[in-house]
Amino acid sequence: MGRFVLLGQHIGYSASPAMQNAAFAALGLPHRYELADIPVVDLPTALAALRHGEDLGGNVTTPHKLAVAELVDEMDDGAARVGAVNTVVRRDGALVGLNTDLPAMVDAVMALRPNARHAVVLGGGGAGRAVLLALEDAGARRVTRVSRDDWSDIPQLLADADLLVNATPIGTGSHETPVPAELLRRDLAVLDLVYRPSPTRLVLDARAAGAPARGGAGILLGQGWRSLEAWLGVPAPIEVMRQALRIELGESADV
Repeated sequence: MGRFVLLGQHIGYSASPAMQNAAFAALGLPHRYELADIPVVDLPTALAALRHGEDLGGNVTTPHKLAVAELVDEMDDGAARVGAVNTVVRRDGALVGLNTDLPAMVDAVMALRPNARHAVVLGGGGAGRAVLLALEDAGARRVTRVSRDDWSDIPQLLADADLLVNATPIGTGSHETPVPAELLRRDLAVLDLVYRPSPTRLVLDARAAGAPARGGAGILLGQGWRSLEAWLGVPAPIEVMRQALRIELGESADV
C-alpha cells in the first residue's frame, strides 16, 4: 500500500481524494490519496517524504505551486513554462515537477472559446500563470490579467472581452462571485476554475445571461487523470474518475 498526497492549505473542500481513490479501486490497487494541509514552512519535510518513500507521489495546490517549483530536482516542459508545479513524481530518487493543469486548461478553453478575441483573467497565482499559457496555446489574440489592485478596471475591460476566466478562489464554498451579474452578457463566455459548489454563482449568472459557461470540475478531472498516469504509468480510468466527481460534487458538475 502506498500513499499519494495533496499538498496545500485550507483544502478540506478538495474533491481530489474522491476522484483518485475511486481510480485506485478501479485499478485494483491498495493505494490511498489523502489531503496534507500544511504551511509553507513544512514543505521541505513533505517533499522529503516523497523523495524517500513514505509517500509515492503528490499533487500541489494553493498556495504551494510556486514554492514547490523551487524544491523539486527537475521540471517537465509544462511546469518550466508556467513556473509552477501541481504534480510531483519520483523517478530514480529524484523529484520531478509536472504541470498537468496546463493541458487540462487548454482543453477547457478550446471547448468553450477557442481563438478568443480578448480574454480577461482574474487572479495572479500559479493557476493564473497556467491560464495565461493555456489561452496562448488556445489561440487567444489578446489577454488581460487583472490583479486585486486593479479590480476597479473590470467593467471597462469586460466591455470588449469575449472570454472571462476566474482564476481566484472567490466563490469556493460560498455564493460569492468576483463579477457582478450585470456585467455578464450573451457573448462573454465564462470559465470559472472554482468547482465547489458546482456550478458556482458566477457560472449560474453567466448562463442566466445566455452565455456559455463552465466551472472547474472538468479541469480537475483533466489534471487528475494526467497526474495518475504520470505516477503509475498506466492508463487512467477516466470515466470512473468522472463519475466519482459527479457523486462528490453533484450531477450538475461540469465534468
